Amino acid sequence: MELLQLRYFLVAAQYQHITKAAEHLRIAQPALSQSIHRLEAELGVPLFTRHNRSIELNEEGRFLQQRLIPILNSLDQIPEELQKGKYQMNHTVHLRLLSASSLITSRIIAYRSLHPEVSFQLYQNPDQDDNFDLCVSARRADTVSEHSAHNDFADDVMVMLEEELYLAVPTHSDFGQKTTIRLSETRDADYICLAGSHPIRQITNSYFEEEGFSPHIVFESDTTESVRNLIAAGMGIGFWPQHSWGTIPEKLADSPEQFPVRLLHIEDRVCRRQITLTRSEKGRNNPVITDFCNFLMCQK
Repeated sequence: MELLQLRYFLVAAQYQHITKAAEHLRIAQPALSQSIHRLEAELGVPLFTRHNRSIELNEEGRFLQQRLIPILNSLDQIPEELQKGKYQMNHTVHLRLLSASSLITSRIIAYRSLHPEVSFQLYQNPDQDDNFDLCVSARRADTVSEHSAHNDFADDVMVMLEEELYLAVPTHSDFGQKTTIRLSETRDADYICLAGSHPIRQITNSYFEEEGFSPHIVFESDTTESVRNLIAAGMGIGFWPQHSWGTIPEKLADSPEQFPVRLLHIEDRVCRRQITLTRSEKGRNNPVITDFCNFLMCQK
């Protein structure tokens, strides 16, 4: 059976008149008659009772009509579904989010308010495969070459922002009255950190290694909220990025009863990181990804 034969049959079944069906199909009447005869020969049963030029579906013809209508309707929908799937695929951002999750989430919300047709799929597992359009990560700012630091598109890595890494201490701790601190002073302090797979943990581990000691870690967490809350509860100290974790308003910084955490500048080394955006090969070819990257880069 050929698809065209089946379509001809359905039109003939609709009109139950060879001439009218042929006119609708814009083909010659003999061509339509021959097509139906070939279909009947292939199936081994007649499909119509014929009355001169008029025809009437018999029982086998009605059975075939009932089976064919949903099948051909489904086939007819395939091009539209393919186009819809292609549109959806091109308007879904597969985002590997390894750093600045709170900041990026708020910017996704802002972007979606402008472009509600764009969807996002977030992956926060650092061991996830490379099936992503855009990866948000972080790196030490002081180890980046001067060329890369001033070239937003070096190796297709864009620097979204650069920020200082403070040391967050409970205001009632031994460090609570300081305004700056040396990392060496915290050799015996209790640390609260993000889990070792996070880029910020890798960055801060390199500071400890260069300083020549391993921190005493009392809590590890996969979420920044837990780290912030545990530091605020006086459970230990930890690193706090300047922008991406949210700043402490000045009026609260000196008000322990309202916000029991103080952010100290680390004075004996450069503690800064860059939040980077890296597009995959397929992401580079998607204008939606480019537009979202430009949106992230333009936000302050």
